[in-house]
Amino acid sequence: MTRQTIIALAFSLAISGVQAAELRGHGGPVRGLSVSADGKTALTGSFDSTAIQWSLQDASAVHVLRFHDGAVNAVALLADGGAATAGEDGRIAIWESGGSRPAKVLQGHSAPIVALAVSPDGKLLGSAAWDGVARVWPLDGDGAPRMLEGHRGNVNGIGFLPSGDIATVGYDATLRIWPESGPALVQRLPTPLHALAVLPGGDLAVGGADGWLRLVTVGGEIR
Repeated sequence: MTRQTIIALAFSLAISGVQAAELRGHGGPVRGLSVSADGKTALTGSFDSTAIQWSLQDASAVHVLRFHDGAVNAVALLADGGAATAGEDGRIAIWESGGSRPAKVLQGHSAPIVALAVSPDGKLLGSAAWDGVARVWPLDGDGAPRMLEGHRGNVNGIGFLPSGDIATVGYDATLRIWPESGPALVQRLPTPLHALAVLPGGDLAVGGADGWLRLVTVGGEIR
């Protein structure tokens, strides 16, 4: 295989008419992936310091986003058609649809950002970073982010629950559920945690360093 990285996407999407596709364009490992709710668009981030927006209808690159110093570890498609990218440089770039430069840059993290999440209403952006802090940023205006502090070590994942609570996971082997105010509910697991996904209904899928994927209910029960 050449140095060029291939993204293999196997979608059975009647809306796009694409059964499977190999999307070629990145010059390094792909680290982040976001797919639009309608299945027509994907956004990827790579160690090559770029993000690429793809059309899944014709399996082609639409737009290359260049801004970050270092790897782009996390990406998110926004409700207004824009995008968010973040990475090794600790910065979050907010892009308007079709923009060649970020419309806004969010700064505050002091270490690489490894995960992004958008709230269900599209108004908030969550970021998880290796500075031990997760942040929740308002996408409208220039308000200060909410700081979620408590993890000991890298915060590796973040997600918004249907209830409005926020979930984070970290290398300290904890899953934390943050209410709108007050301390987080802490759930300890038997291994450092590296990935988090919110499932329909609010249950969580948590990926650990031991190779296990655990399902955690909204009540904190580990399946």
